[in-house]
Amino acid sequence: MDRNKIIIITLIAIIAALLVGVLAMMPNTNKEDTKLAFEGNSTIADGDSIKIKLTDSDGNLLVNQEVNITIIDDKNRSDYHSIVTDDNGIGTLKIDKDAGNYTIAANYGGNEKYNGCNATKQITVKEEVVEEQVAQQSSQSSSSSSSSSSSSQNSLNYDSDLNLYYDSNGRVVDPDGQHGQGVGMSYEEAVELSKVDRD
Repeated sequence: MDRNKIIIITLIAIIAALLVGVLAMMPNTNKEDTKLAFEGNSTIADGDSIKIKLTDSDGNLLVNQEVNITIIDDKNRSDYHSIVTDDNGIGTLKIDKDAGNYTIAANYGGNEKYNGCNATKQITVKEEVVEEQVAQQSSQSSSSSSSSSSSSQNSLNYDSDLNLYYDSNGRVVDPDGQHGQGVGMSYEEAVELSKVDRD
């Protein structure tokens, strides 16, 4: 009889230990979800910064939290950075990269109160523009808010041989009122037309 009691007590102890282990491994369902959101344009210049905001499920800002950033170039090479969110829940990372396309992967690991989250964004780093174009873009951006400025203002290109400007969509534009030839046609059409004129 005593032996049966010992076996039963031992089984109860084993079951209790297993239950404690299972409960310890279960995720804490009381944690709040979080969200990472990139801010700003997808096209930036070398030396510009990317900004990412961290909030909880109710949109409250999460300050002083570490966010890990991975930058992957088009040849699948990666480099890693860590940023900390400020009083506005925003982490900032300066991008010192050559012109090209990059994938920015952000990861917040969470803590005892918050679940982790991830976000990814494709960006294009443009080459620096000549000083004349920088001045034009500054005057254009000052006349419109940062939220309404178009990406074409941030990516004007100049062809000195043809003496014309074209935007990121390949359309000839006249940003300063002094380059009206070919406005509206595609850059390729303008190049072909100049070849015909030379012949």
